[in-house]
Amino acid sequence: MALKPRRLLRWRIVPRDDAGMFDERQATFPTQRRPWRNPRKRDGGLLVGAAIGVGRAATAAERGGADFLLALNAGRLRVRGATSLASMLPLADSNAYTLDFARAEILRRVAIPVFFGACAFDPQLDIGAFVRDLADEGFAGVANFPTVTHLGGRFRAALEAAGLGYSREVALLKAAKREGLAAFGYAKTRDEVDALIGAAADIVCVNFGWNAGGPAGFDEWVGLDEAAERARQLVRRIRRASPGTICVIEGGPIVTPEQMYQVCAQAGADGYVGGSTLDRLPFELAVMQSTSAFKTAAVVGQRALADKAGDARMPGFGGLVGQSAAFRELMATIGRVAANDLPVLIVGEAGSGKSMAARAIHAAGPRRRGPVIVVDGGADPAETELKLFGREASDGHKRRIAAIEAADTTVIVERFERLSAGLQLRIAAWLESGNFERGGGASVRGLARLIGMTSSDPLRLAAEGALREDLLARFLPARVDVPSLRDRLDDVPLIARHVLASLPGQAPTLDAEAYRALLRHAWPGNQRELRAVLERCALRARGGGISAAAIEEAIAGAAAPAPADPEDERGWIVEGLRRHRFRRGAAAAYLGLSRKTLYNKMRRYGIDG
Repeated sequence: MALKPRRLLRWRIVPRDDAGMFDERQATFPTQRRPWRNPRKRDGGLLVGAAIGVGRAATAAERGGADFLLALNAGRLRVRGATSLASMLPLADSNAYTLDFARAEILRRVAIPVFFGACAFDPQLDIGAFVRDLADEGFAGVANFPTVTHLGGRFRAALEAAGLGYSREVALLKAAKREGLAAFGYAKTRDEVDALIGAAADIVCVNFGWNAGGPAGFDEWVGLDEAAERARQLVRRIRRASPGTICVIEGGPIVTPEQMYQVCAQAGADGYVGGSTLDRLPFELAVMQSTSAFKTAAVVGQRALADKAGDARMPGFGGLVGQSAAFRELMATIGRVAANDLPVLIVGEAGSGKSMAARAIHAAGPRRRGPVIVVDGGADPAETELKLFGREASDGHKRRIAAIEAADTTVIVERFERLSAGLQLRIAAWLESGNFERGGGASVRGLARLIGMTSSDPLRLAAEGALREDLLARFLPARVDVPSLRDRLDDVPLIARHVLASLPGQAPTLDAEAYRALLRHAWPGNQRELRAVLERCALRARGGGISAAAIEEAIAGAAAPAPADPEDERGWIVEGLRRHRFRRGAAAAYLGLSRKTLYNKMRRYGIDG
């Protein structure tokens, strides 16, 4: 049923200023109501609601798997450059402002339930007529936002005394229930939770205040552990009084998916509502990264054109994508390390992206126009020594230039800890004096930069005698730790899209369930495993879409290869157990062993767990 302007006047005055709070021409647009149905997941997954203020964010959230939307004035103010806090100020008629964009941009564009963020502060608001109009508009429910839960002190007390506080918001939600709409209630305290239970609220959102994070974020008033404990107590109270009520959390220190999961798991909540974390923070980060990429591309492009006819090429940053805090820290470290000339030690699990980090350091440093030479520390020591230090011409052999000799070269040593004792001694001596002896020749100046890579703890290697302490001391000042993929799971969707786009032919697509399948996996093989799974799925998809079932099948078919060296078997088993938190069944499947075989090997090597 269309909303007529004359009916609209029953609860507010139609604004007509240039700010465009409402256009009466839009009042003739019909909207079909999408009734509220409890979306609680059968598979035990968490619900996600998106509190947004623009149509593009609404459709994007729906494609990402959001279970419901909240149209809030705070969301609209964020996309216009303000902070969420501005939603509490008398800048405009909040209800008209919200209805304007929700009607024009959201209601007719999504198929999931939409809650209207209703402001109850206006003492002249006819709540009954207002709620009936919202029902006719097509909203599935009403949320009490902006809300006095964000206020305190004498001002909050004065509002409550005037009848314009939380009790009026509860009356609004009760009116919504009478009109057949769902009620979404924000709450922070026990009294507020009890009031929502009395109003038969369908969803209670335990809120921790305005979001932290980003340049426009607020200080974290509560920590994650405190937030989890507070939510746990309130959720338990709700469960006892109203088992059917959905309990979600929002705000405060919860910025990343990992933090959301931590609080939800500890509190026993059903899900999460994201506002700034779904639109402001990703938008700010994406614009910052894109602008930085274009800025860098301009410089790189000029040099690439100048070098087009030459042999030297600048390696790209392929594969280094992400948005998580761990990824940003890694990129910051790479930037600092690339700016100086110290030898670098890159530490990280197998498949985590150490080689990409090494090439990024080269590409961002003063040697970016020169070549990259890769050496395997576990290869034949004589061949490795010849490659690193070269030789003079003799006995029919041609002269071999040392890899570490050229000033514009970066030498990357894989499996750095496998270098022989003699090679470690020669490298340490070169780094100490700056000179080395080419095989059969005189002393030569070595000007290349050296980057070592290892998957093991370098301090432990030094303690065990596998790595010279004097050599390690040269590398530790410029150490780069590459995080495992399980420590930055929120980067998985970006990496997946990057991998699929890099494959030949038309890139297959991933639906929301497929992305969730990727996020459910711990990725013990890190980015290498992720790429292998996606390549296998893409091959079978033949240019079409990749389903969650295909992802899960590809993951189940992957197992950790057994070590080539039998002496490494104990470490291989311990690593498999550690990556799966000593869950023997999961570790056995990953290692490609039966449970019985795994148990026998654990007893043989004296592995507890």
